Amino acid sequence: MAQSAPTGQNPFLKGHNANRHLSGEELENNIGGLPVTDVRLKELFNNYDKDGSGFLSRDEVRTLYSEFDNFGVSYSDREIDAVIAKYAIGENDGKVSFEEFSCIILSIAQR
Repeated sequence: MAQSAPTGQNPFLKGHNANRHLSGEELENNIGGLPVTDVRLKELFNNYDKDGSGFLSRDEVRTLYSEFDNFGVSYSDREIDAVIAKYAIGENDGKVSFEEFSCIILSIAQR
């Protein structure tokens, strides 16, 4: 049996249908199905980090972008470099850390 909320408080997440609870998948992914929790982001990062270096190379970021729905747009080396530079934390060494990757994915999720 569902617990009731204290008087005057909404027991459901704001903006969601008050007739149902969110599923586990809805909590871990945005409406487009992109991961938005640390656990899901780390799983995705590890999937693209083919060499296990703990960083993504430009080629690995290109693969990432090619596999997401980009409305038929393919990205040039210059555009991939611009994305990497935009989300670089500290020195832009051309490698993408997990934190930088998370910012990139969350920016994609906001499209």
